[in-house]
Parts: sequence; C-alpha cells; structure tokens
Amino acid sequence: MCDYLASSTAPYDAIYSVWGAAWFTDPEILFPLLAKSLTPGGVFALSQAEPSPGAYGPQPMRGKWLEGRERELTVLRWQYPPETWADLLKRHGFTGIEAHVLPAPDAEGLGTLLVRAQRAST
Repeated sequence: MCDYLASSTAPYDAIYSVWGAAWFTDPEILFPLLAKSLTPGGVFALSQAEPSPGAYGPQPMRGKWLEGRERELTVLRWQYPPETWADLLKRHGFTGIEAHVLPAPDAEGLGTLLVRAQRAST
C-alpha cells in the first residue's frame, strides 16, 4: 500500500483499512502517505482487533496462514489503544478523530478497534 500511495497522484475522498494495511504498516510511514493522498476533508478509517493489554506498538504475529505451509511466518502488526491512534493521526495532520473499541458480543470474544479521521482542510 505504501508504494502505491507514494507513487500515486490521484486524490482520494476516502481510504479505509479493514483488518489490513493499517494493522500491518508502521503508522509513521503510512499516515504521511495517507495525508498526501486524501483530498482536504477526506476520510481515513480503520478497523482491527482491539489491542491486547500491555502489548502495544509493533508486535510479532506468528502462524502458518497459508495452507500447506511448512514454516511459520512472522509478521509485525501495530497495536495501540484508541488514544494512541488518535495522537498519531493528530500529529500527522488529521482532525475530527474518533477512536474507540467496539466490545465483543460476548465477554470471551475479541472486540474491534474502530478509528475515523479527516485530513485537515488546507
């Protein structure tokens, strides 16, 4: 995603990440690219698993995600509480930031982090 945004000149009214790019990309690299790519007032939204208590920042995620894979893969994912996502977005020029965790339907389930922000109007 970063390579695409860095090379694209097309402006976007909205960019979203559903359990995807924002979870697996360093926000210090991704957020400036998003701000450059969005129109003034354009919306960025993301959803991903709620952060595990005490496991913040880049976290290794291991597993055999592809069927038939003999070795485990290690991928970094970025986990922060809603307040940290809001601070990161604000620092990169976003406004109107809403960040919260939608609780799981049952107490044993995993909630979903929801974040929405707008590129500042220039």
